[in-house]
Amino acid sequence: MTYKTARSVAALGTTAATALAFLIVPLVALVELSFPAAMAVSALAFVVFYFIREASLGIIDRLAYRAAFSGRETRILAEFTEKVGVCFTVQDLVDAIRDKLEVPADMSALLLRSSSWEIVYQSPAAAANRPRLLQELDVKLRERPEGVHFLSERLEAQASPRRSRGFAIVSSGFHLIVFTRLCPYIEIEAFRGLKSELDIHFGRVGTIAELFEMASLSKEWELIAETQRSFLPKSLPTPAKLELSIFYRPLVNVSGDYYEAIGIDEDRTLVIVGDVSGKGLAAALIMGIIMNTVRVAKDKTDIEGLVRAIDAAIRDMGFDDKYTVLFMGLIDTAKRTMRYVNAAMADPIVISQGATGPKVIRLEPTMGLIGLVPFDEVAVEELPLRTDEILLLASDGVTEVADASGERLGETELFEKSLAQASKENAADFVSSVSAMLFSYIGDRPLKDDVTILAAKVGRLWD
Repeated sequence: MTYKTARSVAALGTTAATALAFLIVPLVALVELSFPAAMAVSALAFVVFYFIREASLGIIDRLAYRAAFSGRETRILAEFTEKVGVCFTVQDLVDAIRDKLEVPADMSALLLRSSSWEIVYQSPAAAANRPRLLQELDVKLRERPEGVHFLSERLEAQASPRRSRGFAIVSSGFHLIVFTRLCPYIEIEAFRGLKSELDIHFGRVGTIAELFEMASLSKEWELIAETQRSFLPKSLPTPAKLELSIFYRPLVNVSGDYYEAIGIDEDRTLVIVGDVSGKGLAAALIMGIIMNTVRVAKDKTDIEGLVRAIDAAIRDMGFDDKYTVLFMGLIDTAKRTMRYVNAAMADPIVISQGATGPKVIRLEPTMGLIGLVPFDEVAVEELPLRTDEILLLASDGVTEVADASGERLGETELFEKSLAQASKENAADFVSSVSAMLFSYIGDRPLKDDVTILAAKVGRLWD
């Protein structure tokens, strides 16, 4: 039984069991209780049965997933898929094919450009090198639509992995063709997962190539800026007990500042604000790599893992002088906590509402720069959250801006006093107040750095 089938059976079974139990309750209740009382009992039973059903379905789903993906053959494909998730170039993908398919599983592969049928990579094994193979594949596979196709003995596409000699995935202008006899033993969802990951990979490769091509062929920096902005979230999540708001203004078209807010579920939200060293194309590229690394991560609650993945991605780009500072916080309104890493980010602030009035708390760094100097430990701190608290994440374009005398805004009494006064406002008005304070402070002088202000205001946690 496949994972998809097991999920369907589990959903049908738990729904049927819940419905049967719910039908029995009113019949039993009517024997002993009046009609209104019996209906009240039935309503309560419905709620109880619903939550039991959801919990049971979750447990069964996890067990079915574990069973479906526990086989050696499926794990091989799953590990390859995971490796694809951190590939940023076509050469990275070729290396992944060698390391995760050819060596451990004796698979052989062809990677072809769909439009020209040009060979990007060809495994040295005989299955991928026999005479007239490309001509046969051209006739039988080239016009197949995007998706997963299994190969018959005659290299014709078929829907089922039974008796197949391999599979082909058509994705974003490429054909990945893998020859193996293991297809019937691999969970079908693993192939679909690989197709999705390849879609993301080839889109990522295209975006990076587009950045470099625009930089080399023209000075149309606005186009590059638009591409860079596409990495930023188009909207912020709206969890039930958390308000989010953002102000973002790059100094020039291409910025090193970035931000992200990802709703993991109704209780947990991941927020990130960071700044890449330098300006221009290299900073834009690093910023895009960071954002993509976070978005493709499977476990966005693993803060330490995300930080290490970002560090590895920056190092893999080969720049000697590029790094990032960032604040990454996982806000959990159910547990009323925030787990966070502050990697040398300037003055992340929490403003709490106490009996004597608002209190401004600055969060100290928990680690150094990311992507420049190797580190052994990622120190994750945990902070309790209270109703009406505000988390302010501002880039150094806010706190380090100076007035005519050279005094920095973040070091003034005005800064903390203004934050305390504005902390009673909602998140959007709070961000507006902070940005208004910034521009009032510098007067007629121009900005000298990018400005990013993200605010997260905690709602009523005890409701």
